[in-house]
Amino acid sequence: MDWFPNQRVPVLRLNQYPDDVEILVATVWATSFRIESLQAVRKFYFVQSDETRFHPQNSIWYHLTALSYLYDYHYITEAKWIQAWLSHNFGHDACLVPNGLDSDIFYPCTPLVPKGNKPRILLEGAIGLPYKGMKEAFEAVASLDVEVWCVSSLGKPEPSWKCDRFFEQIPMTEMKSVYSSCDILLKLSRVEGFFGPPMEMMACGGTAVVGRVTGYDEYIVDGYNALVVDPLDVSAATEAVHRLIYDKSTYDLLVENGKKTASEWPWEQSIDVLETHYAETLGKIDPPKLASVDTVDTNRSLSFLYYTFQGDINSDSKVVANLVTENNAERLCRMLKHNRLFRLLANVLAKIYQIIKGNKLQYKP
Repeated sequence: MDWFPNQRVPVLRLNQYPDDVEILVATVWATSFRIESLQAVRKFYFVQSDETRFHPQNSIWYHLTALSYLYDYHYITEAKWIQAWLSHNFGHDACLVPNGLDSDIFYPCTPLVPKGNKPRILLEGAIGLPYKGMKEAFEAVASLDVEVWCVSSLGKPEPSWKCDRFFEQIPMTEMKSVYSSCDILLKLSRVEGFFGPPMEMMACGGTAVVGRVTGYDEYIVDGYNALVVDPLDVSAATEAVHRLIYDKSTYDLLVENGKKTASEWPWEQSIDVLETHYAETLGKIDPPKLASVDTVDTNRSLSFLYYTFQGDINSDSKVVANLVTENNAERLCRMLKHNRLFRLLANVLAKIYQIIKGNKLQYKP
């Protein structure tokens, strides 16, 4: 994990999974299904967005992602809107652990290249993910007399897009130099949980124009520390960037308030909240989330469904066997199969159906 600074946490494969885990955390929708079969004293689901929006609406992956929020785990999130969403839609009382900014990683530093006469605009986001709005961001700066820098973790700019310097999969420790080299960050993503780049830009001495996306208002106030536009309104984004280029008083105000905002979200404070929550949950003798028979049945049924649709149901026979034996639907079928009254009723109904269909069915009781 060379992109993450000072990485000291052991990274293990599932076949190295230890047998003494106290806290197990799913960090994305797919891993919520995976952790069901792993042993741990307490299991948590860290929800960072409404991840159904990552998939085409009504696709199988859209619905499987929605099912992941039915798990009876302990829930954690980083944004108030996600906390309210989980409560309203799924009845989960999620612990809010606010995002934070590590001032040892993000701070003003010497630019990679000295700033010239033209304003330097930074576009950040995965170009390969349409909902990150990079296409719209490039369209917004196309007509402006500016220098454009781009950072993308997935995908490269099209040849026709204005791009003076491109960075791909840049390590986190190097981002402060990129931020400090630019004047304005333009970020028009349409799906976010709590996005960090605008705050990181603030900490490095710049300001931002952002799209009005879920989570922006966790720390951004339009006209105070950034400018906010509709993420699909390219002309509004162009106008906002143009305003910051030519209205120095507004630009200076946003930069100053941005520095103040960044200082109000210390990383260590968030980590303290998380550590305290883990300790308190682990210390409860009989927590509300202690697995009951119904909870186990529900969780295993959800995991079995995921493995089935994912198409790798035979990839881990031990896990699948564990799930199948406890699956609610299979248990019900097994009970009914041995119930004489049910068999009699089923056979009668089948014969009636056969007669109605004109004996076209080859039914065998």
